[in-house]
Amino acid sequence: MTHDGHRERLKKRFLNSPDSFENHELLELILFYAIPRKNTNETAHRLLNRFGSVKGILDANIDALTEVE
Repeated sequence: MTHDGHRERLKKRFLNSPDSFENHELLELILFYAIPRKNTNETAHRLLNRFGSVKGILDANIDALTEVE
């Protein structure tokens, strides 16, 4: 499976080079802790499309966040 070890690779990459992360990758990494055993990349992209930025996501109210699949 191509995604085997993806979370671990992303965590290591963040520790080695956090400035190289795109917003969706940073959000994906954060979502690892809230959404176990699921591809968080798609969710990260949906959230960014809806709220425009990581700051927009963090400022969003819970009702707006739960509207995103």
